[in-house]
Amino acid sequence: MKTLIVFDLDGVITSEDAYWDAAGLTLHELLFSPRYWNVTGQSGYEPVSGAEESRRLSRATLPEEEILLYKALAINSNWDTCYAAVCWRLIALLEQVLPSARELLLPLRPWEEEWLTRLRSALAARRAALQPQLATLLVAGPPFAEAPFAEAVGLDLLNRYDAYASARLGLQIEGVFSRLSPFWDFCRALFQEWYLGEELYSRTYGHPPRQAGKPGCIHFERPLLPPEALRETLDALRAAGYVLGLATGRSYQEAVLPLQAYDLLSRFDPGHLCTYDAVEAAEAELRRAGDRTLLSKPHPFQFLYALDRRGPQASELARSRPPFIVVGDSSGDMLGGRAAGALTVATLSGARSEEARRRLLACAPDFVIEDVRRLPSLLTEVERLETIQRLQFEDRAKAERLLRLWFAHQLDVLTEQVTLTPRPVSLNSFNGTYERDGERYFFKTHVEEQSALSEYYHAELLHEAGYNMVLPLHVVRQEGRQMVIYPLVEWPVMFDLMRAAETGAPCPVPAETLVAAERRACQRLLEIYRTTGRLSDADEHATAPVHQLFWHRLTGGRLTSFYRGQSIPLPAPAGAGVGQSEIRFDDLLRCRWVVNGEPQPRTLGQLLEEAQERLHPRQAALTIIGHGDAHFGNVFLEHERDYLYFDPAFAGRHAALLDIVKPLYHNVFASWMYFPQETAQTLTLRVTLHRGVGGAWLEVTHTYQPAPIRQAILATKLQNLLRPLLSWLKEERALPADWERLLALALLCCPLLTINLLDRGRIPVAICWLGLTQAVTLGNAGLQPWQGLLERPAEEAF
Repeated sequence: MKTLIVFDLDGVITSEDAYWDAAGLTLHELLFSPRYWNVTGQSGYEPVSGAEESRRLSRATLPEEEILLYKALAINSNWDTCYAAVCWRLIALLEQVLPSARELLLPLRPWEEEWLTRLRSALAARRAALQPQLATLLVAGPPFAEAPFAEAVGLDLLNRYDAYASARLGLQIEGVFSRLSPFWDFCRALFQEWYLGEELYSRTYGHPPRQAGKPGCIHFERPLLPPEALRETLDALRAAGYVLGLATGRSYQEAVLPLQAYDLLSRFDPGHLCTYDAVEAAEAELRRAGDRTLLSKPHPFQFLYALDRRGPQASELARSRPPFIVVGDSSGDMLGGRAAGALTVATLSGARSEEARRRLLACAPDFVIEDVRRLPSLLTEVERLETIQRLQFEDRAKAERLLRLWFAHQLDVLTEQVTLTPRPVSLNSFNGTYERDGERYFFKTHVEEQSALSEYYHAELLHEAGYNMVLPLHVVRQEGRQMVIYPLVEWPVMFDLMRAAETGAPCPVPAETLVAAERRACQRLLEIYRTTGRLSDADEHATAPVHQLFWHRLTGGRLTSFYRGQSIPLPAPAGAGVGQSEIRFDDLLRCRWVVNGEPQPRTLGQLLEEAQERLHPRQAALTIIGHGDAHFGNVFLEHERDYLYFDPAFAGRHAALLDIVKPLYHNVFASWMYFPQETAQTLTLRVTLHRGVGGAWLEVTHTYQPAPIRQAILATKLQNLLRPLLSWLKEERALPADWERLLALALLCCPLLTINLLDRGRIPVAICWLGLTQAVTLGNAGLQPWQGLLERPAEEAF
């Protein structure tokens, strides 16, 4: 399914300078022409003719800072910008007319020639008093800080002008300065004379402009960016599967002319264009039904019309819509795009003042780029599942919008709603539900950055081997990432039940039931191991996906990207007296450790070297069909009895000892990893860095212990799985002589390489050191002492 990108035009692709020139020249003609207000009493009016002179005179009359303020306040159309500038200046001039003379100007009709004649007479009577303050009066700035404009944005600001004029002039004024006033049409017609010029205006409207000699600012227009760069950008987006549309305040003719001139028009789909012509026609349709709703931005109509040509009625606008993207440079674009349900991307290219940028960013666009040239790379990044995985914790609503876009763009799945379920266990994954055609589905994805091999979902393989599996309806595989769609599962996840049990929170399942379920699962696993076990040569075993969790993380880039070249803070008051508050990771690798009074035989550096050799995938082994990553985040509890497995990202045929490592570690020892802040509040941990003749060594003391329910799970797993597994492997003459080292080194990988312990935005310093300490102690001795734990009865294991 091709995803639509709807671009604003001015400030994104085309420059608005020519429009702003026309706005300033319109205001100048109103102020000084004998045909209009003639504030200085001139006898004639001669239009400027050249681009430079037009720009100079326009900006002197209507400063760029004022125009940028209007745009920042979501007054998006250049006609509306011009009208906003005209209205407050006319009201300011009327304030200079004596109250007795104001009565002669009623009713106010600034669009009629006869009224303009009366206005000129009233201003002429006050010219001597008016002239000294005229320059200050006309550049005072819009009165939007006044009470009548409180909390208004966009076209609502224009509709407040009547109330503001009433308060300033002491008159009851209605329908004079509002957006639907004839005065707006009057100003737009004059604006068009300046923008189109005499020749094009005459051809468009069938009659010449009232003032001859206007050259047409449209002929002074220049592209915002080099045309070749724009063409390259738009072509890249189309090649990536996007359809390009427009939603602009320009009329169709005024939008098409510059796009044709820059050879850009053919890049846009004619079925997804919304110009002001569509807005005007839709507003006329509404007014015939008695509805005076204004449909210019920030109203979402323009974006939804560009999406699928839907009508302006509320029922039409509320219809379900596919995900799409809006790219714009103004508050009106961001507010309208968000109201339309789009993903919003703000370009700073049109926000040319600090205030404009501040207000643009205050609209909370989903993403911000300097200009559209950055858009292709941005979309490549935001549609990566890794990006969504990270965002689920920071901005869930944005992550859900991105995921809905991903489903449409990557899977051709149009979802009505996507709901993420951020879980602490989702360290390298995310899951949730979506609705489609009235049906709900469950999904989960696993992302593995620096992945050396492709991972495969072998749910059918596990099912055929005897595992109780949730079978996927659809699987998407890309290098290093997968998305799996399942039927909706309502059973509770073991991770949540265990967390409730260990914290004392209300738990719908008793702790004894959880332990009993673990016992049954261990016994069933052992049966499956015995049934599926056979010898695999080194080449076959090397292809097993489970190695992604161990050896490939050690050697494939994760270790380097997480830690190499980094410094690790020492917990205060560590380092006191030695003048050091941190230690470099490369130095840490060489340190000896003493943990809770127990010297550790090997340094972390030695352990990593040993692990890279001992965990190498290319080794013959007795292999079984295993899940590989069956921690409790991937297990439902069905009927309060049986484990129901899902997310077999690393399933396949691999060594049985490797199969048990991830659930053994994560289900028992890793609460700190999922709940780092909560764990830090109750943890006591001290680190002291010593230096001596034999080199540096670290003394660590800590109070971390697994909760009783997790200790019970460990004892159950040791008695019902690991003990009989070792016996079976020994019977088969397939138990490695160094099985303790194999398990210990695989366990080391879990605290060190599942997450980045140096992620300071998420991991407190004490928790970082707890993770490092676990890596060192597990890598040195495993579940010390292995033999003692395995020989003692389960009830005495702790």
